[in-house]
Amino acid sequence: MSLTSALNAASSGLSLINSQLQVTSKNIAYANKDGYTTKTLPGVQGVNETTLGSYVMSGQVRREVDETLRNSYFNELSGGGYAQTLATYTKRLDALFGSLDNESSIPNRVTALTDTLTQLAADPSSGPAQSAVVASAKDLAFSLNTTAQDVQSMRAEVDDMAYEQVQSVNDLLKNIESQEDRIIQTRAEGQSTAELEDEMDLLVKDLSSYMDVEVHKDSNGAMRISTQSGYTLYDDQAAQLSIGRTPTMTAGIEGAPLKIVSPSGAESNLTAADMQGGSIGGLLTLRDDVLPEAQRQLDEIAASMSLALSRNVDEGQAADDGGTPPVETGRSVDVSGFDQSGDVIELSFTTASGQTRDVSFVAVKDPSILPLSGDHTNKAGDLVFGIDISGGGAPMETQLQNALGPKFSVSIGAGGELSVLSDQASTGIKINDLTSLTSKTSVSEPGLAVPMFTDGRDGGGAFTGALENGGQVTGYALSIMVNPEVVKDTSVLGGEAGGGGSSAQDSTRAEFLIDQLNTTQFAFSADTGIGAKNSPFEGSISDFAQQVVSAQGSQAATAQSRLDVTETAVSSAKLAYEKSYKVDVDEQLTNLLELQNAYSANARVLSAVNSMFDELMQVVR
Repeated sequence: MSLTSALNAASSGLSLINSQLQVTSKNIAYANKDGYTTKTLPGVQGVNETTLGSYVMSGQVRREVDETLRNSYFNELSGGGYAQTLATYTKRLDALFGSLDNESSIPNRVTALTDTLTQLAADPSSGPAQSAVVASAKDLAFSLNTTAQDVQSMRAEVDDMAYEQVQSVNDLLKNIESQEDRIIQTRAEGQSTAELEDEMDLLVKDLSSYMDVEVHKDSNGAMRISTQSGYTLYDDQAAQLSIGRTPTMTAGIEGAPLKIVSPSGAESNLTAADMQGGSIGGLLTLRDDVLPEAQRQLDEIAASMSLALSRNVDEGQAADDGGTPPVETGRSVDVSGFDQSGDVIELSFTTASGQTRDVSFVAVKDPSILPLSGDHTNKAGDLVFGIDISGGGAPMETQLQNALGPKFSVSIGAGGELSVLSDQASTGIKINDLTSLTSKTSVSEPGLAVPMFTDGRDGGGAFTGALENGGQVTGYALSIMVNPEVVKDTSVLGGEAGGGGSSAQDSTRAEFLIDQLNTTQFAFSADTGIGAKNSPFEGSISDFAQQVVSAQGSQAATAQSRLDVTETAVSSAKLAYEKSYKVDVDEQLTNLLELQNAYSANARVLSAVNSMFDELMQVVR
């Protein structure tokens, strides 16, 4: 090797080592900076075409990242954001509903009402005992009102948070677009993009906490980000998310959908698959599923309790066609009070093949909502028919006959006695039961039932379970109140109602009300998340109220368990990912020492070559 070649090699080596020292020093300085990845600067060997001497030059700064571990970490972050959001709010929801040993919880308010009714049954004429029942009923209605209001406040809160987080996502997507432009420009200029890519990873990390996304890179390094269902969030240009704030969040009001708007302006609603991760997915799950279900639970308690106390139940009696012997037999029941939307007639019969079938006839005043689906009752497997009682359609007798068909004989007498008969010998059909459930709208109407609670919406009115306008049950917990008639005249609770169920001050009515709350079995709506449509939860009003509180506790515990598991997964994924890129300070210090030694060696070579040149010049002179 000539002296010139040695000089060039040593000089280029010093230049490379100097640059590597700078990279290593920066690694040490930024070791604790979030998202900073270990950088390396490789040397590139070359040959001078004129002198044929070799030299080294600096390549581009590279970063050390395992993209598989990075993507796994980002996916776990998405799950963590979702789990954290659900756990936080289900814990609050559980606290809102209270525990079974909490005196102010709804089940204990039901128990308190039962206790005051028990005291009233012991002394029906006691004014203080009657007033105590009203006070307990007010406390129960107030608990339902305030709990339902808090549920809707939480819905409004998560709706606002979802809106704000969507704006944050849009900002991130714009920043990702700008960052990708910088990376492309820097790459085109032949410069290192390592630090720009570190910044890009932080942007995608933040995005992953909000949404469950998929990140892809092509062979040229260009990035594409999509949702789990395949909608493109970024591909050269950023899409934008769109969601509106819901002005008034209350029961029965749906929140605005989350949409994606492409760079060309095309809009699409994101799917349920896109809501399974990220904090935004958690917020929308709360707004659209978890909290509405909690509202339905409260509404079901309020509605079932109100109907249980206010409905007269007539189980009917055996009936026949009057022949000797009778050809057609069945049941009859008084339906003279079948005049409120939501009133029900229940029929049970056995077919020729031995199958038991249940049919529910539900009164409606708006024929436009007919026909009704099977979801309009809580019973499992029953056939549901709407009966138009508006007066503008066919007579009730005709509607019932058309619904049941020719194997049944339906008639309604002048006094309102409904008879449903069948010729068992020819049809094989046996009529088992015929029951009417009719709501009292005034305390003066006959029967042991008492319309204890009313609906405070639209100036107040009777609660009958009407199906019109989206259903009276929806949001009822927000407006349930003690009937002003009962507040005005508490003596009705002791059996003094005009035309009432008990002739004087006795315990009959109080005992009936106690049984309706604690003993009588009802089927409850599967839309509450308790039970299923084909196997609804059945129990007393008190049982269901306790089940609701237990369900909220179970939901919160499940969400917390999910969060615990997710946090462990996030922590493990983070450790594995950081291990792939995090600066090892000890290793870098060792590198620094080696580079310093190499620098010294090259410097000595350079010094020796300079000395040789000096001696050569002296000889020449």
